[in-house]
Amino acid sequence: MALAREGLGEARRSVRALRPRALDQKDLCEALEDLIQKMTAGTPVQTEFIVRGQPRELPLHWEENLLHIGQEVLTNVLRHAQASNFNAQLAFDHGEVLLDLRDNGSGFDPSGRHDGFGLQGMRERVEGMGGQLAIQSAKGQGTAISIVLPLANAVHRAAA
Repeated sequence: MALAREGLGEARRSVRALRPRALDQKDLCEALEDLIQKMTAGTPVQTEFIVRGQPRELPLHWEENLLHIGQEVLTNVLRHAQASNFNAQLAFDHGEVLLDLRDNGSGFDPSGRHDGFGLQGMRERVEGMGGQLAIQSAKGQGTAISIVLPLANAVHRAAA
């Protein structure tokens, strides 16, 4: 029993460690803006972050997922894209939330084989929230990643 309790305690600590600390004291808009500023500090990448509409509180796991996706996309921009510009927009509509992330980098073939779990992880996170993910990119054309989350899904999933 003691070993089981110890294992459960360790599992709980691990799960808490996965939660972005940025969301402990900031809302999603502030956390995304801070993430972008910190990750691009000291790099030649010019950034713009825009919030459209009236920000609203989202389910915590949605905020965590959107922040993780933003971090994954920006990490890929900095490591692989050789971009000079990165633009992020978080838009709140009466019926949906949109996160749009764009760069002017080298682009890639979204249908090709990719090492790692970045794109697959994004797809799984978005599907788990009942949303849609669109990836547009081509060699030399930059990349645009858009996530649309219907707010009705937030209410439905919170009740479930």
